[in-house]
Amino acid sequence: MIILTDTISLNRMQFYGYHGVLPEERRIGQRFDVDVSLTCDLYQAGSSDQLDQTVNYADVYERVKAIVEGPPCALIETVAERIAGAVLLGFPLVSACRVKVIKPNPPISGHYDSVSVDIERSRSIAYLGLGSNIKDRENFLKRALEALQEEPKIQVVRSSSIYETDPYGPVAQNDFLNMITEIETLLPPVALLQILHEIEADLDRKRDVHWGPRTIDLDLLLFDQMITHSEELSLPHPEIARRAFVLKPLVEIAPHLVVPGINRSVMDLWQNLNEKEGVRLWKKNNGEGKFGLFES
Repeated sequence: MIILTDTISLNRMQFYGYHGVLPEERRIGQRFDVDVSLTCDLYQAGSSDQLDQTVNYADVYERVKAIVEGPPCALIETVAERIAGAVLLGFPLVSACRVKVIKPNPPISGHYDSVSVDIERSRSIAYLGLGSNIKDRENFLKRALEALQEEPKIQVVRSSSIYETDPYGPVAQNDFLNMITEIETLLPPVALLQILHEIEADLDRKRDVHWGPRTIDLDLLLFDQMITHSEELSLPHPEIARRAFVLKPLVEIAPHLVVPGINRSVMDLWQNLNEKEGVRLWKKNNGEGKFGLFES
C-alpha cells in the first residue's frame, strides 16, 4: 500500500502572547513565531480543485492564533501541545502534525538567535482488550466503551462480538466476558495506558489478586506497529499470541493485521493456536459505530 505524505506548511506565523515562567513575561508579553506542517493526502484536492477536499489553512491559522493569543501557559511546550491537539481534532484529513513554537527574544541572558520547541503528533490505531467477570459483566463493558468515547483524544472505531471465556490463571472465579475494540487516538502509548487505568479505577477495578476477578480489565494490546519493552508497558502485549480470548475476537475485526515483532497475521496466530477451547460467542456485534455492538 502506498501512503501519501503530502504536506501543508504555515511558516513563521507571528503572534503576541503572554506565555512564560517569569512574571514579566506574563505581564508585558512577547512575540511568538509558529511553524505548522500538516501531513495529509492532497490528491483529491489537486484533482478536483475544490476547497472542501483539503485543509483550509486560514482556519488553521485562526486556531493557532486563538491558542497563542489566548490564556497564558508557563511553557511553550504546552503551547505546542495545544496547537497540535487542536489541529488534529479539528481537521480529520490531517494524519500528522508538526509544530514549532519559537521565542525570538526570550528574557534570559546569553547570545543566541531564539529558543524553540519542535514536536510531532499523529493519529494512531490501537487495539484494546476488554474483560469483566463481576456482577453485570456486559454493563461494565458498555460503560468502559462509553468512557473511552468520552475522551477527546480517543475515537472508538469498531468492536468485536462479546465472547464468554473460561477464566485464565490459577484463581477460581466466574467466567469472563471479553471483547476487542479498535480505537484511533492522538495520545502516545503511555498516556493512553494512564487513561485506561483511570477508567478501570472509575469502574471499581481492584488489583488485590493477580489474575483475580475484576469489574473491568483494559489491556493495551497493539499500538500501530510499535515495539517497546519497559517496566510500565510492553508492546505488543507479551501474551497476545497465546491467549484464545484475545485472538478469537481480534481475528473477527482485524484478521490480516500483522503483529509486530512476531511478524505473523492475527489469522495465522489463531489458526496455529494449540488451545482454542473455552471461548464461546456470547453476543453478536450489531455493527460498527460509536459504541459498536451496544448501538440500538
